[in-house]
Amino acid sequence: MGKRTHRKRGSERHRFVLGGLLFLLVIIIVRVGYLQVHMAPAFAEKAENQRTRELELAPKRGSILDRSGDPLAVSIEARTVYATPRLVADATATAEALSSVLGGEVEGYRERLQRDSGFVYIGRKVDMERAAALESLGLAGIGMLKDSRRSYPCGELASQLLGFVGIDDEGLAGIEKHYDHLLAGEAGHVLAERDPFGRVLPGGVVHAEEPVHGDDIVLTIDKDIQYVAQLRLQEAVDTWQAKAASIVVMDPRNGEILAIASVPGFNPNDFADSDEGSRRNRGITDVYEPGSTVKSLTAAAVIDAGLHGPDDVFTLPPTISVGGRTIKEAHPRPTVEWTLGEIVMNSSNVGSVMLGQALGPELLYDYFARFGLTERTGVDFPGEALGYLPPVDQWSGSSIGNIPFGQGLSMTPLQLARALSAIANGGFLPSPHFILGVPDREDVEFVWPTQRAISEEAAAETRDIMVASVTDGTGGTAVVPGYDVAGKTGTAQKARTDGRGYAQGAYISSFSGFLPADDPQILIVVTVDEPRGAIYGGVVAAPVFREVAAFAVAHLKIPPSSRRDTSVIETVTPGPEDE
Repeated sequence: MGKRTHRKRGSERHRFVLGGLLFLLVIIIVRVGYLQVHMAPAFAEKAENQRTRELELAPKRGSILDRSGDPLAVSIEARTVYATPRLVADATATAEALSSVLGGEVEGYRERLQRDSGFVYIGRKVDMERAAALESLGLAGIGMLKDSRRSYPCGELASQLLGFVGIDDEGLAGIEKHYDHLLAGEAGHVLAERDPFGRVLPGGVVHAEEPVHGDDIVLTIDKDIQYVAQLRLQEAVDTWQAKAASIVVMDPRNGEILAIASVPGFNPNDFADSDEGSRRNRGITDVYEPGSTVKSLTAAAVIDAGLHGPDDVFTLPPTISVGGRTIKEAHPRPTVEWTLGEIVMNSSNVGSVMLGQALGPELLYDYFARFGLTERTGVDFPGEALGYLPPVDQWSGSSIGNIPFGQGLSMTPLQLARALSAIANGGFLPSPHFILGVPDREDVEFVWPTQRAISEEAAAETRDIMVASVTDGTGGTAVVPGYDVAGKTGTAQKARTDGRGYAQGAYISSFSGFLPADDPQILIVVTVDEPRGAIYGGVVAAPVFREVAAFAVAHLKIPPSSRRDTSVIETVTPGPEDE
């Protein structure tokens, strides 16, 4: 009896243990099945994350070229320096070595080298010379990736036009920003295997997607004309101790901008050291009251409207009263009999008011709108300013007495260049632009519309008046030997920024013109802000026009005017101007 009981109990224990083992086996099988089937994707992803690192492959930014293919902005080879902190044996010594080669504070590098991370940036866009010096040190835990950095080989040349890029090669200003979608390209990616210490395994690439490099673009800018324009503009600022200056050089036939410059300037290779004022492309971003340069537009409107011809004679009193305001000339004179052409040639304020009165407010506004003075030019550049021409219902009683000669309205130098192009090219308003093409992209096309402003006949008659303004009027210092120059001087008071009216003693001197007058191919607008020692456009701005224009026609091999003597003409310093 005792033996049977003992065997029975032993059998029960055996079954219990076996049952327990079977139960545990079932649990293990279920758990393994859960982990291998249900949790497998999550574990695989976690394992892959631990084993691999995704690195971005930066594309090479496209180059910016001038119209002859000369480089203005390029991307050159560089390196991104990174660290794997776990592999750095001596953070302090390594930080000191990095500082000695790359610059920067030792403490900043040490802090990054002591992070609990498998990857930290040490330096980006490192030039190849410093990268080679760093590599020669053989620092443990320090690695490099291929990169590129933006370089502007001509320094300050066209700097306000080109703009600059940020650390991520994103265009931040100028053409770099406007055409970033073409220049930037698309980043590639590589999924690389790494060891437990975070080191990328050679040959352990899991997946690679090559970057798409950016497109090169060709601008309308002529590098040589740009250089001379900047040089002469800087000389004028230095000579007259001016606050600032700008110049626009354009082909009036098609709106291609050959040069555009502002003083002061900056070097885009060191843009972080520049101030906002030096980075402004003033010909596009700054507005001003143009003064007497607008008299050419007023005359063109009167001629196109059929109200008067160039030889119609006007009796001009010494002054004229409009809306309770007495308007006089810049310099006193008696009553005279002047033709419409002579009104412009002598830059008469009184005569221009009479021309404006002949048009009336509505028609004068309409013509100025046709000349593009109520809209942006649409130039392919960020931040274009819009000038101001008040609607007729906002005119005061004296508006018809100052708008015809360039007060009470504002515009950018580029707006004026566009408007004068209609006089130069036979009546059409072009679309100013900087891009000439994208050499490697057949699918990219640019269309630059034009619209008629005045008739061809009115444009031709106004051109002749503007030629006389240079040969016999206030623009004598703009004469270019061998060429008929059409132009107009301007000396405009600066509007106050702290209230109504004009700043005492502050002027903008300007000259705008084009040549050869019988086949205009070069149009130039020069503005000089607050010159000292002289204020008249014929003295301050016209010589800049002359020097730049003379170089441009020679450089572009534009034939002299057929009716002009090509011998050297002695330039004449004009006397006081009626502006």
